[in-house]
Amino acid sequence: MKRALAASTLAFWAFALCVELRAQGPAAPGNRLPPEKGGFTLKVDVSMVLVEATVRDDKGRIANDLKREDFRVLEDGVEQQITYFSRDELPLAVALVVDGSSSISPVLPELHHAAYDTLSQLKPEDQVALYAFAAHPERLVDLTTDRKSIADSIMGIGSAGGTNIADALHEAIDYLGQEAHDRRHAVIMISDNQPTAKGEFNGDDVIRLALETQTIVYSVRFGGDRLEGTVDEPGWIPGARWVNRIMLETGGEIIDMAAVGSAQKAIAAVIARLKQRYTLGYQSSNTRRDRAFRAIDVRLSDRAQDSKHPYRIFARHGYYPALESAPPSKPSP
Repeated sequence: MKRALAASTLAFWAFALCVELRAQGPAAPGNRLPPEKGGFTLKVDVSMVLVEATVRDDKGRIANDLKREDFRVLEDGVEQQITYFSRDELPLAVALVVDGSSSISPVLPELHHAAYDTLSQLKPEDQVALYAFAAHPERLVDLTTDRKSIADSIMGIGSAGGTNIADALHEAIDYLGQEAHDRRHAVIMISDNQPTAKGEFNGDDVIRLALETQTIVYSVRFGGDRLEGTVDEPGWIPGARWVNRIMLETGGEIIDMAAVGSAQKAIAAVIARLKQRYTLGYQSSNTRRDRAFRAIDVRLSDRAQDSKHPYRIFARHGYYPALESAPPSKPSP
């Protein structure tokens, strides 16, 4: 799996560089090989790191007019030079992961009606897969651009016992990493966020895989009256608090269905955030070839700061560099 993850990450970096080179015009002679039929091949520097960020003010409004010079990125405390910058240019691969335990029954019809309209807000080329989980995860629909097939399949989700969140997220994240090499990865989990069953993986496994595959995890939470960050930990499920922590570590958020008023508004809020994320790329100044965790800190520059209306940045907190090399991807013409 490590080889596949490394290839996935490198292919994603290569795709991002292709987008930038196309935007800048013809590549320099040393950067592009002779064109082949149906596309071209790039020489890619494997130290490119991509990090996505959402910026909101103190009233929760998205800051959507920021430029490259408005951002700073630090890796392990060292300033990095941002060499790639875009907004919703790279295509998405989204895994919709739906809690199929008995707690889903009250919101399932509403979720079915909300899914098509909200997912249709994605770009036509963006892909979505559907998972359901109770004691075990099951992929119901492979990655597709057919929004209706996703919505219709939601109604086939039954109500079973047990809530194995860790295995469900791990399987969905791994699938995106394996099958969507040249896309941004996002998981939208719809659940009450209360794990009641243990499986093969734990919270730390899920967080590490999400960081390795550059996957953002969002939670649309239903049921109960708990506020964000206060989900109780069942005494017999060690580490259940990671269900909240994974959103923080990967740069996602928890959207409470009751707080925003409906399933449709909650999912729409997540889609809006995915479409309004900035993508920042830099060539890491750390040339060590190891698998040690590297912390990422995304900040706003002094010119972009507003002391009266401070901003909050949602971005992943770090990554694990890939050791293995892989051939660069060849983009479509």
